[in-house]
Amino acid sequence: MGNFRQYLNRELKLKFSELGIENRDSTIKVHKELLKGKPITKEKCLSILNLSNAKSGNLLEKAAEIDLEGNIVAFLGLSLIPTKHKLIIENKTFYTWCVIDAILFTEWLDVTSVTHSNDPIDNTPIELKMKGNQLISSNPYPLFVSWVESMNTCDIRNSLCNHVSFFASDTTSNQWLKENANGKVITIDDFFEVVK
Repeated sequence: MGNFRQYLNRELKLKFSELGIENRDSTIKVHKELLKGKPITKEKCLSILNLSNAKSGNLLEKAAEIDLEGNIVAFLGLSLIPTKHKLIIENKTFYTWCVIDAILFTEWLDVTSVTHSNDPIDNTPIELKMKGNQLISSNPYPLFVSWVESMNTCDIRNSLCNHVSFFASDTTSNQWLKENANGKVITIDDFFEVVK
């Protein structure tokens, strides 16, 4: 795995700490509950997180999406509500807030997944197949990923997720860079060693 992955792991640990999460085990349990394909009651989510009411409420306010009935339909990047990034696990369709979520959840949940997205510049369809922490295939390949270092834990989606996408070519990723001076572009190989 590339140096970016090590950097990302450090950044996630720091941001989780800002959200009051000591380790990601409890968040993974929430994600596993969402993988059942149904909204989670707030009470069930708080029980899984096992945090104080004040900390849990603060975390849900910053890191969850809630439906009209008050149930959790998205949590820290994994969503039952459609986004630009479709994540298929065990023939069930989920969504992620950004493309890196799809990579991380596949590893953390130790599942096989297929991610479908589109290049935000020219709309080229993109498909990524993964198993755990291994990249099985990428179409197209090489694949480029945008990144910004401005995550605000009070507004995760707008400060980070909406800026993190797959790009089908260096041409489109460079066009994105011209419009996002504070961004960077990395390759899919910075996350994986490609299985031949």
